[in-house]
Amino acid sequence: MIKVLYLYSGDRQSKFKGRVGVDYPDTQFYGLNHYDKKNIFAEYKEPIVVKIFRILFGFRVSHCLSYFFTFRYDIVFGPSLLYAMFFKKIWPTKTHFILFNLSLVRTIKANSKNKIKMRVIKWLLKEFDAIVCLSVDQKNFLETNGLLNDKVFFVPLGVDMHYYKPVYEGREKYILSAGRDNGRDYKTVVELARQMPSEEFHIVCSKRNMIGIINIPVNVSVFYDLPIKDLISKYKEAKLMLLITHSDNFLDGADCSGQTVLLESMASGLPVIATKKQYMRDYLAGDEILFIDNNNNLESIKMRIETLRNDDLRLKLSKKARLAIEANLSTFQMARKLADIFNLVYTN
Repeated sequence: MIKVLYLYSGDRQSKFKGRVGVDYPDTQFYGLNHYDKKNIFAEYKEPIVVKIFRILFGFRVSHCLSYFFTFRYDIVFGPSLLYAMFFKKIWPTKTHFILFNLSLVRTIKANSKNKIKMRVIKWLLKEFDAIVCLSVDQKNFLETNGLLNDKVFFVPLGVDMHYYKPVYEGREKYILSAGRDNGRDYKTVVELARQMPSEEFHIVCSKRNMIGIINIPVNVSVFYDLPIKDLISKYKEAKLMLLITHSDNFLDGADCSGQTVLLESMASGLPVIATKKQYMRDYLAGDEILFIDNNNNLESIKMRIETLRNDDLRLKLSKKARLAIEANLSTFQMARKLADIFNLVYTN
């Protein structure tokens, strides 16, 4: 049996109460609860001392400290392991480390002109036994730059397709925009709402996402850090998801900004209008959502919203999107692909 430890970037224990996949969706656990326990035992930890260090010294210091809780595991998997590799250089272990690539490409691009930082990043990356990417573009970028060429894998993000039930009828009249990643472009959403006063807009985000956005019009309601169950209710109620993000060259936030909200909306039967991102080619055939160009032109967005007034088209898109989730984008399927990588790393 392979013992696997998941180390997440953010807190899970206080955010999610109850049984994973039963009392709340398992999407943000990345397949943790779907392994065959005869072959892979997987769990996650959030040691109290690490939480204290996170409060006192920030994420990077706490992530480094996490290294000392990994020794009894065969494999450690997580998105914030990079700086913990300092200790692996000093204090080697037989444990295998696999980086879950949420924002590595953005980190490399943001530091590309700093030769010292880039040498440190590349030095630390050599300690990983594998890197799991959520898009082919991430994988190609790392391989093109000579980073762990034979140890980079693509695994599509999965969503809890059993928890998210598709709703196709009886939706409310408001337009929903959601997500807390820094790659979101809520300034464009607010300006769009200003030009469409007859439409109601709901924005679900964190306070940092709205910094610098002033004079929010009366047809916009903003909900900060909404609990997951309340967000799910909005997935069921809204008439469409407006997923507006910055371009692929934007150097803040996740590499694949909007991925989770995209898949949750698709699973919920919620029609989606989204900024066209490179990673979406790995998840969509092209006719499950309506795209807008990376420049987020307001007239283009308004035209897409008008297009979705067609009931037949809206239903067609929603059903195709749900089928795409069922075919290849569930957390169960994500776990199967990750299990293959865990087995490969463990046996080599």
